[in-house]
Amino acid sequence: MSCDSTTGSIGTSSSAFVPSPNPGWFWKLSLALLDGITRRRQYDELLELDDRLLADIGLSRTIVGEARRSYFSGWRDKSDIVDSCR
Repeated sequence: MSCDSTTGSIGTSSSAFVPSPNPGWFWKLSLALLDGITRRRQYDELLELDDRLLADIGLSRTIVGEARRSYFSGWRDKSDIVDSCR
């Protein structure tokens, strides 16, 4: 068979040998989302407490609300999970 023959040849272009993506990124992303959902529920449960109960544990609605906003805004801005998976 000659070198220019297209029958029976195996494609050796660089696109044929692209490594498969690492599936570990999927688990990291899934766990990060579950962590975010869990934290959101915890903040919601704190916000459902009476002001007196929050004061007993040294918190206020303002503190919990600010913590909730800062956590989620910081979490959205961070792309280290996605970047580490590339």
